[in-house]
Amino acid sequence: MKQETNTIILEMGAAKNKDIRNLQRGEGKIYSNIANILKQLKAKGETPEDAQPIIVIVRKKREKTGLFD
Repeated sequence: MKQETNTIILEMGAAKNKDIRNLQRGEGKIYSNIANILKQLKAKGETPEDAQPIIVIVRKKREKTGLFD
């Protein structure tokens, strides 16, 4: 996949299900973190005004701890 010049890829790491749902609604911790990152990049002039962010959230699988899990 070729990355366009106006594309920003943000890898946010692991997140809880509740945080992901809040992000889908446009609220919560992850949403505010993304907004702050984009503001900082635009203030520094490192990204164009029409930049399109792509957010990647890596969710870790729950480890099996018991015999019947």
